[in-house]
Amino acid sequence: MPRAVVRLVTDTRPYVLELDDGTQVRAHTVVIATGARYRRLPLANIDRFEGCGVHYAATAVESELCEGDEVAVVGGGNSAGQAAVYLSRLANHVHILVRGDGLASSMSDYLIRRIEAAPERITVHPHSEVTALDGERHLDTVTWRDLVTGQCRTRQIPNVFLMLGAAPNTEWLHGAVALDDKGFVRTGVSAADVDPGSSHALSQPLATSCPGIFAVGDVRSESIKRVASAVGEGSIVVASVHQALSAL
Repeated sequence: MPRAVVRLVTDTRPYVLELDDGTQVRAHTVVIATGARYRRLPLANIDRFEGCGVHYAATAVESELCEGDEVAVVGGGNSAGQAAVYLSRLANHVHILVRGDGLASSMSDYLIRRIEAAPERITVHPHSEVTALDGERHLDTVTWRDLVTGQCRTRQIPNVFLMLGAAPNTEWLHGAVALDDKGFVRTGVSAADVDPGSSHALSQPLATSCPGIFAVGDVRSESIKRVASAVGEGSIVVASVHQALSAL
């Protein structure tokens, strides 16, 4: 029966992993691969449209679905800007919905210039939040409200891209290894900067601040949040695990 780890104790080695049934597992090395979960809109029916109009990535697959249609990108960070510019090549028009005053506070100047240079393809809607997603078997319309005027607007938009960031699954790790300000696991040089005693991390990009503990995939700070990258890191970390065990 599958069990979840609820706590990692690093005061002694072997390390102790406490499971949700009270069982304790001891290990000299640990690989953290708990990933991250995409932030979602607080809408009751959003589950209905995930995979049927609601997307959390803008790749070639999703862009093909948008050809000739209007699309909405929710978010004001670099990922939202990159998605908007990319999707504008095939979509009829891209609406960027942000809750703040605009894009300047959270997006690179390069992307802002690209967006501002294409007003016929991309429109930024500041002070806006999505209030409703509607459709039958597939998303048909998106409604958003202007937080300043209170005015609501509904458009025929069959695809919406939620670029709201991700929250790491690291609640069980607090105090065990160094985390960044967003809760992702620091590795490599980043981990060594936080804990000067973790010099082992300098030569091992997947090493955490604690010897013998590694992090791979989306849970790792500054990872690129792509499946191919996570799979590659999972393969690479095996050599680091063998090296850590041979040093015992």
